[in-house]
Amino acid sequence: MFISPLTLLPGSRQCFLFFVTKSQNLVMNQKENVEVFQGNIAKRDILHSALTSFFEDASPNDILFLFWAGHGFLHNNEGYFVPFDGDAYNPEDSMIKMTDVRDLIDHTIASTVLAFFDTCHSGAIARNIQHEMVRGLEVKGSGKVLIAACTSNQWAWDRNGHGAFTDYLIRGLEGEAADANGEIDVYNLYSYVSKKVAEEFKDQTPVMKSTLTGKPLLLKRVVKREGQSFGTSPAIETKIVNSSGAYFWLGDLTCEYDEYREPKAGTYELVLKNPDSKTERTLKLMQQNSGQYALSVRNFADMVTIENIRVESQKEDTTVTITLVSLGDYSSFTFPEMSINLMGKRLSADDIAMLRVRRILFGEELPRYDHSSVLLESMIINPSNAKIQVISNLLRILKEKGYTMEQIRGKVVEQLILTGTLQEIEDLTFVVENGVIKKVCLQGYRPKYYANVEPTKIEINESVNI
Repeated sequence: MFISPLTLLPGSRQCFLFFVTKSQNLVMNQKENVEVFQGNIAKRDILHSALTSFFEDASPNDILFLFWAGHGFLHNNEGYFVPFDGDAYNPEDSMIKMTDVRDLIDHTIASTVLAFFDTCHSGAIARNIQHEMVRGLEVKGSGKVLIAACTSNQWAWDRNGHGAFTDYLIRGLEGEAADANGEIDVYNLYSYVSKKVAEEFKDQTPVMKSTLTGKPLLLKRVVKREGQSFGTSPAIETKIVNSSGAYFWLGDLTCEYDEYREPKAGTYELVLKNPDSKTERTLKLMQQNSGQYALSVRNFADMVTIENIRVESQKEDTTVTITLVSLGDYSSFTFPEMSINLMGKRLSADDIAMLRVRRILFGEELPRYDHSSVLLESMIINPSNAKIQVISNLLRILKEKGYTMEQIRGKVVEQLILTGTLQEIEDLTFVVENGVIKKVCLQGYRPKYYANVEPTKIEINESVNI
């Protein structure tokens, strides 16, 4: 069976499904063999009917492919897939039980079933609850494979608007999961996805259930390009950095965290397991100074104070829990930034924001026009809604100081948000070759100043050599 990665769309946390059927006389990628459900058509009754006919109407020669991305819900130890019209107060009647989907997979007469689920709690497999075995998504029969994004008690993490599990699934199918012969079988794909997800998220573990017999199910064969090899390290090591990993910044301190949570609005907690003594001393000194610090974690940044640092020590382990409180807005409202006329050309606040983004990332200087350029320079370096100072040429500065790419990304998030330049970051990706940043991709949104005006989108997709 061969699956085109172009058909495997990133799974957003709205409900999204597609079904593919292939028999001996059908082609997998033909539109008539593919059913897609997303948005408001992905309602419970519609999905339940489609799933039932998909599995029950199959023939023995069919190969069935199911991909599901969306929300998962755990209620009374029962796993549910959440459709568009799912109601958390009435899951039994408004959602689809994971056990129902399992039963459909169990009983279909199709020769092969391959199913992927990118939802929270999707790996609700056998577990012991009050000495009773409660079964979730467990596949029986022959020739059936199920790969879930996480275990039954875990969440499936998102980043940049879609599931990390799906992102690695796509990358694997595009060739990163290929063996030395350029072949991607289901076990290679699971091994690749599981490893990548676990490296990025310590609390998400993909789950695989398989009853395949004989040779592994071949998903795709990647054609080698000239000079390209599989299964060996390429001459150029390419790394895609599109998250800050488990790194956070608090003022000038940056290190890895083990847990991050928001107990309530405006309160953040970072848990560090066995931090080094220097980190502990720095944190305690920061608390004693009662200072205000910039916090950056994932795609988020805020100004905070340290409310409490709790240290718990056992025989061999030390856990440090840092409680941070947001300072909120400095004023009761955020006012629009100014525009400027320069050499007969009007530069809007959004134009100036783009110049500031380029100054922060690349250190790009302004050409000197006239006295107006002095005012423009001030508007770039000293934005009206900034909570921190603008740092010019940040990528090169941090790179020369030896910070990791994930740490650099985290500091960029801090700069873009806390200078008031962007309010939300949708995507920030570095393409790195042999330790050198070769490309920067940014998509973010400006602060929304007026209720009836949509925020401006800022985009950069540029080759660099940093």
